[in-house]
Amino acid sequence: MIVSQRDDFRSLYRTMLALGMAAVVILVLGFLFFLRFAPPGQATGLRAHVQGVYAYDPHTSKVHGPASTSFPPDQPFAARVDWSSLPPTVTVGAHWYSSLEQELGGVAPRAAGDLARQGTLVTETLPRSGTENLPGEYTMVVVRYANGRAVELLARTSVLVVRKG
Repeated sequence: MIVSQRDDFRSLYRTMLALGMAAVVILVLGFLFFLRFAPPGQATGLRAHVQGVYAYDPHTSKVHGPASTSFPPDQPFAARVDWSSLPPTVTVGAHWYSSLEQELGGVAPRAAGDLARQGTLVTETLPRSGTENLPGEYTMVVVRYANGRAVELLARTSVLVVRKG
């Protein structure tokens, strides 16, 4: 195909420029979004120590038995976290999530010193839809908060809820 001088590529050129500008705007907005929710310099190197996940009795608010990585669907569980391993003034929280990303209990953000005085358990609550957890992986995360936002992951642990035999 031969291009003649009569062929006008200005509309194609303008379309390419417009698409390029849209791409640059999207890139800049994505970078600003990233800086807003993951600001640089937030890493402290702190690590929380999760001592284990245990079978939990909601009536006595105590754990029993050895630490485990799997539980039956009708067994609530709780993680024991050593809050004293963190500086007492750092604001931390912990939350359990199901494999469907549904939050199932935890500890609201507070000073680590306050949590150490209150107790070490981070309990999971059975879903409102029934009396049993759905089979799958359940993850507990311990995060540090700054300015009301989670900014750093301090610990993570997972357990498996298995189907009844």
